[in-house]
Amino acid sequence: MSEDSAAAPSTIARLRWIVPIAFLALTAWLLWREAGEFPLTDIQRTLIGVPTLPALGVAALALIGVTFTGTVDWLIARWLKLGLHARDCFRLAFVANSMANTLNLSGAMGASVRLMGLSGLKVPLSRAAALIGMQALSLLSGLSLLVIATLATSSLPLTSGTAQRWVAGAVLIAAAFYLPLYFFLTARRALMRWLPQDVGIPPLRLKIELTLVSLIDWLLAAATLYACIYISGEHVKPGLLLGAFAGAGVLGLVSQVPGGLGVFDGLILLALSEAGYDQASVFSGLMLFRIAYYLLPLLIALYMGSEMLSARLPLLARLRTRLAGHPLFGLLGLPATLLADFGTRLLAILTFGAGALQLASAAIPSVSEHIVTVRAHLPILAVEGSNWFSVLSGVLLLGLARGIDGRLRLAYRVAQWLLLISAALAVTKGLHFGEALFLLAVAALLRARKRVFTRRAMTLTSARTYGWFAGLLICVLVFFAIGVAQVLGDDSFDLFYVGFGEHTSRIGRGLAAALLGLIIYLIWQAFAVARPKLALPDRTELERARELYTAHGGGEFAHLTFMADKHLFWAADHQAVIAYGSVRDRLVALGSPCGSDAAIDRAILDFRHFADAQDRAPVFYEVLEPDLSRYHDLGFDLFKLGELALVRLAEFSLAGKRWEDLRQACNRAEKEKLTFTLVQPPFDTALLTDLERVSDAWLADKGGDEKGFSLGRFDPAYLSWSPLGLVHRDGELIAFANVLPPYGPGGHASVDLMRHVADTPRSTMDFLFAKVMLWAQEQGFEIFSLGMAPLSRVGDNPYARVNERLAALAFQYGNRFYNYQGVRKYKDKFKPEWIGSYLAYPRGLWVPGLLIDIAALVSGGYRRLLVG
Repeated sequence: MSEDSAAAPSTIARLRWIVPIAFLALTAWLLWREAGEFPLTDIQRTLIGVPTLPALGVAALALIGVTFTGTVDWLIARWLKLGLHARDCFRLAFVANSMANTLNLSGAMGASVRLMGLSGLKVPLSRAAALIGMQALSLLSGLSLLVIATLATSSLPLTSGTAQRWVAGAVLIAAAFYLPLYFFLTARRALMRWLPQDVGIPPLRLKIELTLVSLIDWLLAAATLYACIYISGEHVKPGLLLGAFAGAGVLGLVSQVPGGLGVFDGLILLALSEAGYDQASVFSGLMLFRIAYYLLPLLIALYMGSEMLSARLPLLARLRTRLAGHPLFGLLGLPATLLADFGTRLLAILTFGAGALQLASAAIPSVSEHIVTVRAHLPILAVEGSNWFSVLSGVLLLGLARGIDGRLRLAYRVAQWLLLISAALAVTKGLHFGEALFLLAVAALLRARKRVFTRRAMTLTSARTYGWFAGLLICVLVFFAIGVAQVLGDDSFDLFYVGFGEHTSRIGRGLAAALLGLIIYLIWQAFAVARPKLALPDRTELERARELYTAHGGGEFAHLTFMADKHLFWAADHQAVIAYGSVRDRLVALGSPCGSDAAIDRAILDFRHFADAQDRAPVFYEVLEPDLSRYHDLGFDLFKLGELALVRLAEFSLAGKRWEDLRQACNRAEKEKLTFTLVQPPFDTALLTDLERVSDAWLADKGGDEKGFSLGRFDPAYLSWSPLGLVHRDGELIAFANVLPPYGPGGHASVDLMRHVADTPRSTMDFLFAKVMLWAQEQGFEIFSLGMAPLSRVGDNPYARVNERLAALAFQYGNRFYNYQGVRKYKDKFKPEWIGSYLAYPRGLWVPGLLIDIAALVSGGYRRLLVG
C-alpha cells in the first residue's frame, strides 16, 4: 500500500470533523454579525403562547411527513419484488428515517437500521443492498428539483456578504445538477453493479415516481416548518420560506452536522431576519420544528424499533464481515458498533436532556401571566418549593443518565420516580406544560424498555463514566455561571426573600439545590452502584465442585479449583460450575465450564449474564479446540494462546525408539541413585517441611514469587487434595510435583507444581515425568497433559489476525524474556498430540489489554506484576 493511499482515510476522517465545525462556526459568525443578540424573554413568551390544538395539528403534520417518506422504500421494494407488506415496509422506513434525520452519519444510520429490519424480514442481502442504495440515491432528487425551481424563480435568499453569496450559490448550483446526474448515472449498469443481476437498471418511470415522491416529502417538511413559524405568530411568505428551506436544507446536508442542527436553523433564521421577520417568532418556530419533525418521530421510532434493534444486533455482527466487501456498504461505512445498545444510549441522552431542561427552565424567568395564575391556586411556598426541588431533580437526572446508559436497574427505578415528580413540579412552578409532557414522554420510553435494565452495578472508572460526569459538571457549572451572574447583577438581592416576582432570589436558592443534588449523586454513585464483593469458596463448596467434576468431567483445569483463589459460579441450576478470577472490570474463567454436556452452553450464557449484570466483561482463558464452536455461536471472539501437549497413555512406553531419549534420561537418573515414590494424602508435618524447603530453594533460584490462578503454588491445603510424586537422592528429597488426577470422562491427568533444588541432575524432571506417566498408565487413565506451550503455532501464516501475527513475533524473537521455543522443544520429546488453546472474549475488547489483565491475575494483582 502506498503512503498516499494510507494517508487518504486519515484525511477523510479529519474532514469529517473539520467540515461540520467550519459550517457551524461560519453560521454562528453570520448570525452574530447580522442578527445581534437574541431576545430570550420574547422567545420564551412566544413558545409559552403557542396554542395547544394548532400545536397538536403541526405534530400530526410532521408525523405524516416522516411517514410519507416511506413511500420511497415502498416503490423500490415493489420494483425489486421483495414481497413485503406495506405495513412492515412503512414501519421500518419510519424508524430508519426518524433516526437518520436526527443522527445522520453520512447516511449510514438509516442504512444500518434498514439492513437490520430487512434481514429480520428475510430479505436477501443483495436485494436489501439494492433497496438501501436506491433509497439513498433517490431521496435527494426531490431536494435537487426543489432547488432548481427556487433558482428558476429567484426565490433563494442569500446572505449580503459577497464571498458568502458566491460560496452558497456554488453549492446550490451543484445541488441542482444532482437531479440530471441521478437520471444519467442510474441508467449506467457499470455504475449500478451492486444491483442484482436479474433486476437490471431502474426504469425511467420508477425514477420519475421516486423524484416526485421525494419532492412531496421535502414539501411536507417545508410545510411543517411554515406551520411552526405561523403558530409562533409570524406569517412568512410561502415562496420566501420555500427558497430559504431549500438552500438551508442543502447546506445543512453538506455540513455533515447530524440533522443539520445549528447550520439549517441558523441559515433559516438569518434569511428570514434579513427579510424583516421577528427573530423571536422565527426562532420559536424553528424550536417547534425541531421538536415536531425530529424529536417526536425519534421518540416514537425508538419505541417502535427497540425490539428490532435489540433483536437484530447479533445478526448484524455476523453479517459485518460479508458487508465489508460489498461496494455499497463499503461506501456507506456501516456503523455496526455504533448501533450496539443504541436504544438504551438514546434513552440515557433523553434522561440527561430532561435534567438539562429543568436547569434551563429554572435559569429563565417564568412568564408573569402564568405566575399570576399559579398565585391564584397555590400558596407561595408550594411554588418556591417546586422550583427548588426541580433544580435538585434536574441535577440528579443528569447524573442518573450514566446509570441508564449502563442499564442499571436502580438508576432506572430512581429516574422513573424523578421524571414523574418533576413533571408535576413543572406545572406547579409555572404551568410549564411542554416541559411536563417531555418528562412524561421520557418516563414512558424508559418504562417501555424496562426489561433491559438488568445490571446491579457499573464501572465507575471507565472513560464512559468520566464522559457522563464531565457532562454533568458542565451543565451544573453553566447553571452556576448564569445564577451567579444574575445574583451579582442585582443590587437588591436577598437569598431568603420569597415572592412571585423575585427570580434572582429563586435562582440563588437554586444554586444551593444544585450543589446538594451534586453531593447526593456522588454519594449514591460511590455506594449504591458498587459491585458486590465476590466470595472465595470454603471446603464444603470445594467438595461439591469435586463431586460434580467426578460425575461429569473436569477437563484440563478442574484441580486448580482447589487452590481456593478462584470464585465459583454455579450455573444451569447447579448442573455446571465455572472457576473464575476477577481483575479490573473482567471476570476471567479458567477453561470451559464443567458439568453435563447439555448444561455447558447455558452455563456460558449464565456467566455472561452474571458478568453483564455487574458491568463486567466475561472472558474464558485457555478454552480448547473441541469447545470453540460453543463460544463462536454465543458471540465470542477467539485469540489463540498456544498449544496444549497431550500424551495418549495407551501408547506410552519407555521401550522402543519413539521414546528413546526419555528412556536414556531415566537410565541416567537411576545411575545417579535417584528414586521415585508416589504418596497419597494426608501428609505428615515432616514431609510438608521438606517440601517447603525444596519449594523455597526453587523460588530463590528462579528469583520469582508464588503465582496463582492458572499456575499452582506451594500451599499445604492445596497439596492435600492430590498425590505427590517425590524424587529422592540418597534419601534426600530433591524434587517433587503434585499429581493432578483426571476427573470423570474426558479428564486429563497431569502435574502442576514441579519444583527441585538447584543442584539436581539434568535428568531429574524427565525422570519425574516418566514415572508419573507410568503410574497414571497403571491407574487406567487415558490422557496425560504436559501443559501448554505458550504462543506455539500462533499467527504462523500471513492470513492470521494482526494480534496473532504480533504474538508470532514474540515467539520467534522474545526468548530473552520467556523461553517460548525451549518449552515447545522440551515437550516435543514426549511425542505428544498438540491441540490449540484459546482466549474467548466479547467482541470489541482489546486483546493486549486482556492479556495484561490475565498476567496481573496470575501474578496476584497489578502491584505484584509491576513491582515484583
